[in-house]
Amino acid sequence: MKNLMVLCLSLLTTIASAMAEDFVAVINMEMGIFPGTHEYLKSSIIESEREGAKVLVVNLDTPGGMLNTSQDIIKTIFDSPIPVIFYVGPTGATATSAGVFVTMAAHVAAMAPGTSIGAAHPVMGDGKDIPGDMRAKAENMTVAMVESIAQQRGRNVEWVKKAVVESATLTDSEAVKQGVVDLVARDLDQLLKQVKGKEVSMAGQKKLTLKDYSALPRKTYEISFRHNLLNHLADPQIAALLWLGATTGLSIELYNPGAILPAIVGIVCLILALLASQVIPINTGAIALLIAGCLMIGAELFVTSGLLGIGGIIAIALGAIYIVDVSEAPGLVVNVPLILGVALFFGMAMFG
Repeated sequence: MKNLMVLCLSLLTTIASAMAEDFVAVINMEMGIFPGTHEYLKSSIIESEREGAKVLVVNLDTPGGMLNTSQDIIKTIFDSPIPVIFYVGPTGATATSAGVFVTMAAHVAAMAPGTSIGAAHPVMGDGKDIPGDMRAKAENMTVAMVESIAQQRGRNVEWVKKAVVESATLTDSEAVKQGVVDLVARDLDQLLKQVKGKEVSMAGQKKLTLKDYSALPRKTYEISFRHNLLNHLADPQIAALLWLGATTGLSIELYNPGAILPAIVGIVCLILALLASQVIPINTGAIALLIAGCLMIGAELFVTSGLLGIGGIIAIALGAIYIVDVSEAPGLVVNVPLILGVALFFGMAMFG
């Protein structure tokens, strides 16, 4: 009798567990494609799969991001034990630059009405085209990656090449017609109904036929503080401002030994800037400009002309603008007016 009771309890526990396991996992990727974004997706896949999620839906709205992070996200999607659905939404959202690459890699790619996808052409830090051989290198690297993804997912190879080379863009309806995404859905309920019957390729070429998941409960996984901080450090605006703060703070301390506060600000900014340099691909030429700027400002201490100080500030501002290696992070744009405004403010403070 005791064994029978234990068996019954075990069966009831198993049934209850199985009933509790069926749900749809959701994450909100309304952010740039940075290392913290990849860690957010990766941890969400691991946790949701462990808790028994049937699918993971990624609400996507991104201006782009880093190429190497896109590659990491793509690998994570292809290795995922559960289907990953990318949903460009809500209305007004866009999957730009690196957002194109990760959307193409999804098991199911969907868009909301009034959204767009495209413009994956590599650009300089100020938004201009990359000149010379560097442009060809960035384009070829990016085209090879998206072409491979599109072929594996059965999507429109020719269009994704145009998105990189010609900055082509599509609306939601055009994207479906041209075989870039699978469907248009007005909301998550409709999306989860429309995936019914779709066959997707999982890791190891295993085939899985999706069902109607619209009746299942949803659980949203929020981005952690650590992953969010990682993304902020990877933001090119933040990285540029940190370098400006570091160089200006230390320069002011050189002009006014014992001021203390500028030195503290400069050192803290320098440490954070170095941390950011471990997160985002850094242009070595920009670092050279930052160093040259500091040296010119330091030389102003011994040769008081004003020209060296002005040249130093200009060099530092240019270094901050071009801090991101665009061959590794196509689409990342530093806000030039912001950087120049901050550089002007710091310059006036230093000369004051």
